[in-house]
Amino acid sequence: MKSHTAECIQIAHPQFHLLNEDGLYHPIAFLFVSERMCDDILDERETLLSLLPSEQHLRQAAIFARYDPTLSAQAFKDLLRLYGYPFVNRSTD
Repeated sequence: MKSHTAECIQIAHPQFHLLNEDGLYHPIAFLFVSERMCDDILDERETLLSLLPSEQHLRQAAIFARYDPTLSAQAFKDLLRLYGYPFVNRSTD
């Protein structure tokens, strides 16, 4: 039987990150991020970190820290609220 423990497993096509030549993933900076998209970005980051060798975790985490999708999601929600978008819960400010 073949052992798969030594194989490098990667996401075939990450939706929210680009693989750079250094083997690390760089976030795609989106102008508008919905709450669901934010959750998907954070899930993808968790998966990418789990697939990287442990010696690259600190460098990858530092790259991810430069772009916080939760701030973008909050800014998008605030923009919708500013224009009175009907699906935004106005009771939570």
